[in-house]
Amino acid sequence: MWLEPPAKPPQETEQTLTQLASYYRQLIAYHQQSAAIASSKLAQVEALITTHHSYLSPSWQYPAPLSLQLGNAPELIAELEESVDKSLPEVKLPPKETLTKTLQKLLKRNKGKMLRLDYLSLEVAEKLSIPPYTQPQLKPKLRELLQQGEGFNLWYAVPDSPDCWTLNLADFPDLNPQSAPKKPKKRKKPPTYTKKPYNLSRLPDCPKLDKYGTLTATVRACLKENYPTDMDANEVMAWMFPQGLEGKDKAKAYQAISDGLNKGCSRKHWTRVEVGRYVWNKELDYESN
Repeated sequence: MWLEPPAKPPQETEQTLTQLASYYRQLIAYHQQSAAIASSKLAQVEALITTHHSYLSPSWQYPAPLSLQLGNAPELIAELEESVDKSLPEVKLPPKETLTKTLQKLLKRNKGKMLRLDYLSLEVAEKLSIPPYTQPQLKPKLRELLQQGEGFNLWYAVPDSPDCWTLNLADFPDLNPQSAPKKPKKRKKPPTYTKKPYNLSRLPDCPKLDKYGTLTATVRACLKENYPTDMDANEVMAWMFPQGLEGKDKAKAYQAISDGLNKGCSRKHWTRVEVGRYVWNKELDYESN
């Protein structure tokens, strides 16, 4: 059975009390008819329930009516559901453009907030005077429009929150790290060397090392100063440490200078004249200009 939706109450203040009375009579008639339909369907459902329980009871001796037999239950339930749906008045939803504009106005009015689809659907229905019983039709339609609108950047779905929407994700920096202002990176200051550039664990304090900065530069200065005499590690050490060294300090210094002479020769800072002996070579010295 189909029922036309009740008329809306008169809005104009100058309308008479007679019109109001007529409206409420129509409203009462509408709900009485709806109640009668619901009562009829309820009676059928209760009869089906009674039949089901009686069918399971061992004391049952008589078969149920054909229309209420357990085997026909799925068909009967489907028929009841279809009749209940048809008993509600069919309402045509507003056009797509109207729904989209209403959604956009709601989201703009609530900028900086997250709105769930349930709330949006109820608000749209209220603003466009859509009956509440159309929510099962309205919500899927609004969900579709929201998804389409996101493709045009009209609004955005909230990450990890199904059916939750907002006008701009930039209002929530925690959810949208890309929109958060980036802090300028601090430039690293070049390291300042408070220690001597040569290896203190191998060489004792040496004024000449402090003067030239590196062991290679110090050895080059020694060989250049004593040119053309060739020198070995002991002689270079004596030039660097005229006060002399003893014990472990002497052994560490000798090993460091010997390694330095060998590496410097391979890098063409000076020339090896024989095993363990080196001389400054003006042509190979990169600083002789």
